[in-house]
Amino acid sequence: MFARINRFEIADNKDAELTAAYRKTIEVVKTEPGFLEAVLMIEPGTQQAVSVTFWDTKENMERTGKPGPGSLLEKILPIVRPFQKAPPVHKHYEVKLRVK
Repeated sequence: MFARINRFEIADNKDAELTAAYRKTIEVVKTEPGFLEAVLMIEPGTQQAVSVTFWDTKENMERTGKPGPGSLLEKILPIVRPFQKAPPVHKHYEVKLRVK
């Protein structure tokens, strides 16, 4: 399993709007092969947010992070970008342990 972590700052007082927009983006992301799960976390008392998406393979994760015409990024970024102060910083990880 692999994970993409995006860190970003929410536009002033737009927590609720960002959360609603994130829910819409995940409806699109869910249609991508290999998508497993998504989590959005906001640090209380700040405008700092973290999004984590989980993927079955490194290839599926990397494919969905590539820009270009018709790409997943082209579909979802316009939905959330109005509620972010700047583009997110993302990193990819291999999940070594997950406990539920």
